Parts: sequence; C-alpha cells; structure tokens
Amino acid sequence: MSTVENLTTPLPFAAAAPPSITAGASIETNHDKGPGSLGCFARDSSGHPVLLSCSHVLFPGFKVIDNMAVHSPDYSSCCSGGVRIGRPVHDPNLKAQPIEGGEWVGGYREGQWTGGFNWISTANGHASETDCAMARLDPGVTFHNAWRVDLGGTVTTIPIKGAVTSGLGIGKGPPLGTLPTREQYVRVYNAVNGRLKYGTLLSNTLAPQDPADPDRIVMRMEISDPSDHAAGSMTNVNQFLILPRPSPIPGQSLIDSYRNGEELTFEGGDSGSVVINHENRVVAMIIRAGPIDKYMNVDLSAPEFANVRNIGIATPIGKILQRLQVEIPAVENGWSGAAPSAGGAVHIVMGRPPSAAELAQRRGVAELRDQLRTSLLGRLLLGKIGQHRREVRELLRSERHVAAAWQALQGAAFYHHCVRGVRTPGHPIPTVINGVSRARLAGTMLSLLLQHAGPALGRDLERYGQKLIDALLPVETMQDVPAALARPRARS
Repeated sequence: MSTVENLTTPLPFAAAAPPSITAGASIETNHDKGPGSLGCFARDSSGHPVLLSCSHVLFPGFKVIDNMAVHSPDYSSCCSGGVRIGRPVHDPNLKAQPIEGGEWVGGYREGQWTGGFNWISTANGHASETDCAMARLDPGVTFHNAWRVDLGGTVTTIPIKGAVTSGLGIGKGPPLGTLPTREQYVRVYNAVNGRLKYGTLLSNTLAPQDPADPDRIVMRMEISDPSDHAAGSMTNVNQFLILPRPSPIPGQSLIDSYRNGEELTFEGGDSGSVVINHENRVVAMIIRAGPIDKYMNVDLSAPEFANVRNIGIATPIGKILQRLQVEIPAVENGWSGAAPSAGGAVHIVMGRPPSAAELAQRRGVAELRDQLRTSLLGRLLLGKIGQHRREVRELLRSERHVAAAWQALQGAAFYHHCVRGVRTPGHPIPTVINGVSRARLAGTMLSLLLQHAGPALGRDLERYGQKLIDALLPVETMQDVPAALARPRARS
C-alpha cells in the first residue's frame, strides 16, 4: 500500500533549476500538511512581488511557526527535497478579535493567524468572505504569471493578463442542455492535479436580486465543513459555485462531450488556484470543493450534473485584492520579474519547464488514476490514499522501526521500479530484489504500520490492507494494477 500511495503524488523536481516559477505551481509550507496551489503573483502595497494562495494552504491549522517558509514544487525540504521560494506574510501587530463561541478572528493571537478571513454578520451568525494569504518571494526568485499546461504531451503557456477590478468579470452558465459560449467558460489549472479544468458558474435563482450581481452567481448561503478548523479554514459566504464541464471540442455536441470519459471534479489540491475568464483575467480563487447537492437543489439526472463529483467554491478576486491590499499587474503576456536581491546574495530559484521524463510520469499517473476510478476497489484505494498518505509518509520518515524495515526490505528499490513502470509502460516490477520478495516487504510493512498507525488508518489497514496486498502481489507491470483491483483474487 505504501508504494502505490506514493506513486499517486508527483515527485519533486531536482533542487537546481533555471530562474522561473510559474502561476499554478504546487506549494507546501514546512508545516508538512500537504500540497496546495500557488494561485498567481501580485504586487503588495510596498511594491514587492508576492505569491497568492489560500490562508489554509499557507497557514494550515491557522498556525504560525518559527522559520515559516513556502517550498515548491511538491513538498517542503523537511521531507522530499523541495526548495524554498518565499515566506508567508502575517502581521503580529494586527490583533485577532473575539467572537461568540470562544473563537478569535481577523488577526494574530497566541501563534495563530486568522488575518486572511474577514468576519462578517450573516443570517446564521458569522462567516468570512475570504480565505486568502500571501507569501513574499525570497530575494532572487523569479516568477511569471502564466500557467504551463501539458496538453497531451504539448506544453502550452497560458498567460494571466491581470485581474477583474470592476464588477465580477463573468456571468452565469447556460441553461441545461445548452453548450456554454466562450464568454461563459472559466478555467482553472494547478500542478498539484495537473489538468486544465473548464467550468461555468452556477446561478441561484432563489437569491435576492442584487444590482451588482444580476445573474445571482454570488451564493449567499454559509458554506462549512466539519474539518474546517483542523485545516485552518472557516465558514465562508458570498462565494462563486463553479460547475466543472468537459473540455470544449469544436463541433462536438453537449451529449457527446459528456461521453468523453473526462473526470469532472474539483479536489483539495485545487485550493489556492486562480480562476480565469475568457480574457485570461483572474475572476476568483478556489477555496474548497464539495458535492453539488450539498449546496443546491438541482436535477442530478441532467448530463451537466450526473457526471460531476465535486463542484468548486471560489472567492471573487475583488474581495482578496481588497483584503490583502495587493494588485495583479495587467500584462498581455503575464507579469514576470525577479524578487529584489538583498546584498547580491544568490538564492535558489525554481520553475524550469518539465522534462520529457517528468511529462511521461505525469501522464502515466493521470492514466493510472483514471483507470483505477473504473472499479470499486480502485476508487476505494484512491480515496484511502487521499485520506491517509500524510500519516503513512510521516511514519516512513520518522517512525524508527517502520523506516528501518522499509530500507532493509528494499522498499525504496521496489518503489523506484514502480515509478519507472508509471513512466515507461510495460516495465516489469521485480518480484524479488536482493533476496527480498514483494510478499515479505508487503506483509512486514502492513504489520508494522498496524502497530504504529492512528485509529482511522489502523481501521482501514485491518479492513482492506490484506485484500489490497492479495490483489496487487501478482501484477507484472503498473499498467496491470487497475485490472487486478477490478478482479481481485480470493486469498489462497
């Protein structure tokens, strides 16, 4: 399980790289709480370049720790070798204010930062219109407000040409059964999930009419989740709801577009991603994702809703620019530059274009995910990976007995062959390395993880661990994994 778990996460790039980091990059703080998206770059009130993202990405759990830093492309330097690119910005002199229920919001208090949330009164109490934060780029780091998107092996640059500063910058999507127009589409991209996503904005016809929002696309209800506080988020209000749509193909009908098998969903890794309109201007930032029937009463049998797993929930960009007092420069090819150096010091910079091998690996991971989602056990595995990968990664890294067994039983070597198998279809995964069999590695690691796992991971390992091992041990290549999980063997 550990090997397959790690394969669903893109590997970090090499530490040395040419001087450019682009919008949409995968980022993580040294809290080691998992990746989120670098939305885009902006200029703060002092004229310095900063990166924008969600507050819960840059301040997970609301926590401020010593030596806070943002790393890219995938994981912080404390675990997988990502390099530092900036430092999250907070103001210890902006004091948080108390509200009902013992909460403190709107600033700094006792090692927690809630300044990315603007607490307002609502019909049901209080909520925030924003979940945003910024990080000042380290001296020497260069940047470009553009997405570098892999479209089937061809890398395309999509410039971000500024932000909407008057109005909302987008209208509602089309009536059911109608293809969206170019002006109705929005797009989202980040390197965490690696796909350019299209969508349209949902309209709530029951919402009060607002002259500033004639299409009723600003959703007035409060949106929350039981995991908000642990993640570093809060109840939100006055958001956009973005319905994922199939990528438009000229000449294709609406019904045919939904037969392409494209996954239509937003995910946790989308947090912090900016949303752009047909003019490539930022209109919003993704702050969370969730099932549509949690927020709206719609006909789930309609093609537009039947194949959607999660919609995106996004903050209109004007609220973020106002909250952080920043601007996104309007430049035709996307604003670019370098953070001012301090005393001529040389700093590591990030963001080179992905190599052919990296592109092949990304495509292999995407194909593997898509095929796993076609079976019940495959979907179960992907879901449990998302739920438990941080804990498994931490056990492999810091729990002495688990880490020692992983190394002694050739875990890293087996993992290397699995990665190569994703990148190079047909590459055989050895059954034995240096006298250690796959079965011995899997059985020992399952036993050790059961001993050291938390309650939730322990329950799932007890319930599914041996079943997954039995299904996966016979596979010869990584491409055999989806079929093996679709037709698991009975244990002999």
